[in-house]
Amino acid sequence: MALKANGHLHVGDGSPDTPASYYYGEDDIHPPEPEDIDDKLRKLGPYSDVASRVTGVIAREAAERKNTIGGVDHMWVMLSDVADFNPACTSIFTLRNRVTLEMLADQLTKQGEKFPRYRQRLEGTGRLLHGATFVDDPDFNILDHIRVKTLPEPAGKRELDALVGEIIAEPWDLSAQLFEAVLVENYHDEDGAVCAVIARGHHTLADGQGFVISQLYMTSYYDDLRDMMDGAANKLSKAKRGLLLPSEYSKSLKPLDRYSSDHLAAPLVHLFLGLVFWLMMVSSNLVSVFWSSYQALRLAAFFLFTFWRIEMVVDEQPGKRTEDREASSSQVFSMQDVKLCQQAFSGRRPGAAVAGVPKDQRKNVRSKTKHVTLNDVVCSIMVDVLAAEIEAKPAPRSTWGKIKRSVNKVLPSPVPFFIPISIRAPGDWSMRNLSTGSNVYLHPSPNPSADASVRAIYEHIHKCRHELSLFKHSVWPKVCFHILQLSGQAPVLFPLSWFPKRKEHLWHVRFMRRWVLKPIADACLQSSGAGGIISEAFVDYRGTWYTTGGLGTLQRVFVDYTGA
Repeated sequence: MALKANGHLHVGDGSPDTPASYYYGEDDIHPPEPEDIDDKLRKLGPYSDVASRVTGVIAREAAERKNTIGGVDHMWVMLSDVADFNPACTSIFTLRNRVTLEMLADQLTKQGEKFPRYRQRLEGTGRLLHGATFVDDPDFNILDHIRVKTLPEPAGKRELDALVGEIIAEPWDLSAQLFEAVLVENYHDEDGAVCAVIARGHHTLADGQGFVISQLYMTSYYDDLRDMMDGAANKLSKAKRGLLLPSEYSKSLKPLDRYSSDHLAAPLVHLFLGLVFWLMMVSSNLVSVFWSSYQALRLAAFFLFTFWRIEMVVDEQPGKRTEDREASSSQVFSMQDVKLCQQAFSGRRPGAAVAGVPKDQRKNVRSKTKHVTLNDVVCSIMVDVLAAEIEAKPAPRSTWGKIKRSVNKVLPSPVPFFIPISIRAPGDWSMRNLSTGSNVYLHPSPNPSADASVRAIYEHIHKCRHELSLFKHSVWPKVCFHILQLSGQAPVLFPLSWFPKRKEHLWHVRFMRRWVLKPIADACLQSSGAGGIISEAFVDYRGTWYTTGGLGTLQRVFVDYTGA
């Protein structure tokens, strides 16, 4: 006979037919009554729905955050709402063969298949806690984004530049695709062009480099560009793993080439090269941190010293500033001319780079110290040109303008250049904004003239080279880029979102827009790009690329993809 936990005996005497009362007394706990499952589900229903809705919201939020554009992409949208700024990248193709609307539409359709952002539109702009996203447009039709124009006679370069200025100044509809193309049917010039195509994209769509890459996709040069970019990415990947030939790291390591393959020592050579690569990478970054701090202090000092007395290249404009734009392109200069300047002014003294080298062997000569780059040469010329333009301006009419002119006659007046820096990795074909930048303050020549001595030109170029070298090796622009990227998830974190035009009735917004945002924008000079002749399956063209700055902002443009 077993003992039951409830204290009753004779449990073993029971049978399946024994009633429960045989085991339980009146004071015992009775077994639970059967539950109504349907009733329980009805009671839990609301909580289940809430949990399902919360889970759905979290999933949608995560998906939206994942697809949100970066903070730099979003910055261009906010700039349009804060300053007199029309952010656009513009390309001009002058074509030697006749192009029809159908041919252009076919090429742009192929371009949109390769670069989907051309077929997408922005969604969710204007929010403070969520960034915008690019979404597919089911009603997209490429013909809605192509216009056909004719120029007034003589339909040459001057008339084309005027049309480009008009197109650049047109406002954007952020609810539609951020791209359009204009076919100019009657353009002609001395190079044999018979028509032209102007393509414009919002800066949120892509940075200048991404826009140029996508535009070159329509040309035969795209294959060469792809090989070049993919080759650079592959070479960098091998360099990180120590798989390149030793001589590709440094010519001084050429004796090790024979040990890098089909040799017992090959693994050790590759290990050595990989370690050297990463040690050099780490050490260069540490050195960059030091020079970056120095550059940041210089930049802050120059900004505080000059932002309140910057003179514009253009004359004073009373009242509301014009929204018009002007565009112009100069003749393409040869890279060979640039190389001649590099060889003449690189080194510790003029001509040191090619000293003792036979003339027929100077093509690829490069100075080991104080090498002058394309930017060094062009910026040293531009700063003198801009300083001369400012000097030639009429006398200022406003009291503040007269004060600035008087102060600038006494104090040094460097010219500020805002120069973009691409941080796009080799082989990156995306149309994201992968650029940062920084101001550089360059001093004009003390006595610029056509009769300047070679030594004076050399010293002027190297002063510009010194400032640009600090800028090139600074890590702060890259750090600022990554910090700014985070604001894409919550635009309220970016100060520009605090001062929109729609709140200009508030005194602090009006103060910031008038006395802070506008002077800072005026103090920046942007740079962008120009191109050369490329042959395509159905057209030859000469291309030029612009990115547009704010009102009163002058931009210089040069880029080399074809050796010109």
